[in-house]
Amino acid sequence: MKITKIQIDTLAVPLLHPYHLSREYGVFSTATPVVVRLFTDEGTVGYGECDPWPLFTGDSAAVSALILERHLAPMLIGKDPTNLNEIHRTMDACIRNQHLTKSAIDMACYDVWGKSVGMPVHQLLGGKRRDSMRCMWSIGGSTPEESAAEVLEAKRLGYDGCMIKIGGADWRLDAARTAAAREAVGADYPLIVDANQGWDVDTAIRYGKEIRRLGILFFEQPVQSWDVWGMAKIRRALDIPLSADEGVMTLQDARALVEKEAVDVFSIKVTKNGGIRPAKEICDYAAASGVQVFFNSMIEEGITEAASLQLGVTCGNIVTSIGHAYFSPNRLDGDICSYHKQIRVCDGETVLSPLPGLGVELDEEAMHRYTVDTRAVTEAYRA
Repeated sequence: MKITKIQIDTLAVPLLHPYHLSREYGVFSTATPVVVRLFTDEGTVGYGECDPWPLFTGDSAAVSALILERHLAPMLIGKDPTNLNEIHRTMDACIRNQHLTKSAIDMACYDVWGKSVGMPVHQLLGGKRRDSMRCMWSIGGSTPEESAAEVLEAKRLGYDGCMIKIGGADWRLDAARTAAAREAVGADYPLIVDANQGWDVDTAIRYGKEIRRLGILFFEQPVQSWDVWGMAKIRRALDIPLSADEGVMTLQDARALVEKEAVDVFSIKVTKNGGIRPAKEICDYAAASGVQVFFNSMIEEGITEAASLQLGVTCGNIVTSIGHAYFSPNRLDGDICSYHKQIRVCDGETVLSPLPGLGVELDEEAMHRYTVDTRAVTEAYRA
């Protein structure tokens, strides 16, 4: 089997409501996924997606589309999409880093591979450990009263826990919001907090000590992604488990965090980590290191969510005290594929599709509605 064409669609999908994040990220109102369609000489078409977010990973939709068109796609025409080792070697040989952009190719190759042999991707990864994943919700910055109401609504809808975005300019306000949410939902409802790199070490410790009696399951990425020593200092100062998100992009990042005893949980995002294959490597390393994994999202459309779900059901070391972030298309104006139909919001569960590959089909009407740019590559690079 050979790759004959790679189509690259850049989308703009509004959120249903603006998402107030940390002071590092501000307000997020429009997702800009880049969708890859990978065509083969046997007629099989695979779908992939990357989810650029300039302040998070340093990628924008325009940059990702350009890299796909000018660098990656020409080198991949004629390659066997089922040879993921060669696909990743080729991508890494033609441009350094750019993990998020490469994830779209990785997902599309796994989708083709699964479809070509009539198997879902989880079987290609060794097989599923469960048929579904519990699903949580996430709320942005707001007043204590609004935070309490939003978390209570997530509980009413059946989501298995909620993430509260913190990391604002006033850590005391974030502590008050956290306390109000806990009081609203009771002691047993799972809550986690995420500062999205919004604070320095001292502020993170002050906040952590203020909310230490609220039963928070874990505290995600309080400081800058590069600050492994800061993460270790916070972990020693608090009795709340610490999670790394922006700080664990690569397997090498994961190793540094483990060696410095700076983390309890890795936040896995298949698009952030470079695709299913590198994300699985991080999950496997976490399992060998006694670290749990939490499947998170980047305000993603359904292709990325489906890829994350295929990996999530194979992992044995997942966080079980709260659901995982498989809700992202529900936050958007619409899903571009069939993934959203799999989310059972009434009981907070995300169920595997029986279809081969990633298990989703594109919604062409939605693709047409949200696509702002399309380009295609059919010719291999010639030196």
